[in-house]
Amino acid sequence: MKITTRLSLLFSFIASLTLIIFGVLVYYFSANHNNKVFIERLNGRVIITEKMFLEKETFSEKEFEKIKDQFLHILPKETEEIIEVGGLNPPVFKYQYSEKTKQGILTNETYSYKENSTSGFSKTFTVKNVKYLVVVSAVDEVGIQNLAFLQVRIILLIMISIPLLFISSFFFTRRALRPLTNKIHHANAIGASNLHERLKIINPNDEIGELAIAFNKLLDRLEASFESQKLFISNASHEIRNPLTAIMGEAEIANSKLREPKEYIKSLHIILKEAERLDLTATNLLQLSKVKSVTGNLKFETLCFDHFLEETKISFDFIAPDNQVSIYISKSNNEQYLVEINKNLLKTALVNLLDNACKFSSNKPVSVKLTVVDKWLSLAIEDDGIGITNKDLQQIKEPFYRGENTLQINGSGIGLALCDKIMSLHNGTLAIDSVLGRGTKVIIMLPLI
Repeated sequence: MKITTRLSLLFSFIASLTLIIFGVLVYYFSANHNNKVFIERLNGRVIITEKMFLEKETFSEKEFEKIKDQFLHILPKETEEIIEVGGLNPPVFKYQYSEKTKQGILTNETYSYKENSTSGFSKTFTVKNVKYLVVVSAVDEVGIQNLAFLQVRIILLIMISIPLLFISSFFFTRRALRPLTNKIHHANAIGASNLHERLKIINPNDEIGELAIAFNKLLDRLEASFESQKLFISNASHEIRNPLTAIMGEAEIANSKLREPKEYIKSLHIILKEAERLDLTATNLLQLSKVKSVTGNLKFETLCFDHFLEETKISFDFIAPDNQVSIYISKSNNEQYLVEINKNLLKTALVNLLDNACKFSSNKPVSVKLTVVDKWLSLAIEDDGIGITNKDLQQIKEPFYRGENTLQINGSGIGLALCDKIMSLHNGTLAIDSVLGRGTKVIIMLPLI
């Protein structure tokens, strides 16, 4: 069931229920008011009957009957009786009453009752130490007719109003949700070919406007991810195709005719170099893919980072024995460098950063400084290399992105993206500060235990 139909049914149900309750309350209060007014009239008839009884001796029989006809028999089907009570004999009622009504009349000074359509009122009075009881009853025909008329009108009004309420609520609900329907149609029309389109925002302060804003932000993220994926595929294809092309081309040249052994050795050297480049790209791609897929399965251990850093330096010396990396560890105030890390991943990140520092500085001296900043471990890796332009700094962490001044240096452009992902898995940060031609400074921040 659509929201329009569901809201229409809900609104019409609530409105109909409110209308029914209102009609019942109107009828109930009207009936109570009519009954109260009629009882007051009966009370007036009781008072007249009492006075006529007390003054009947002052009138002749003819005058008494005339006054009685003129004042007492006004209400429809009115009956009255005066009986003596309190004597030795039980009272004898002229008219029929229910046992409950008789009990109420005999035990109360004044008593009002209703039996079917007949209403009555009674009152006791005393004359010459004799107790009498006046009972007057009548039918409120006018009130009954008015209530019947009111009841019919309320029922007709409810029967007519309920369909009208549903139709009007369906119309207004559909009209209110029309902007949402239009946005659904527009959203369904957005695909890969027109991912740049956005939903139109009419009122940003209502729920539909907020939904459109949220959807547009989602499209922004999707478009950025889509473009990043396209760029990634394009760069990956380029990085893989270039060494493959070089390998195939060199093999074809070497195989085109017989050559001297030195020429074959030279071709094999070129093929080996390009194969190593291809292997490095594939290895980095596998590492990056692995890091992105093991987010919830990482195993961390508590280590002293200064000892771990010295171990990493020893491992890097085997990879680049000619490096000039120097480590400076601050030991003031007895700092403890306890951190929770995944040893293999963090070693991969540090080796990549040290290799970049040496590679892009032509193996000049590289300083590594370990300090504590508040509750964070700070590791700064600084070189005197070629540096990075401000334009390249904005995208340097994107996979396969390489600065314009690094294209002649062997590399895949995946290392920094891999390092940044590893740092985020450790709840740390990786910041890069560089000046073109004057070197680069990479700062790693990790939370201390």
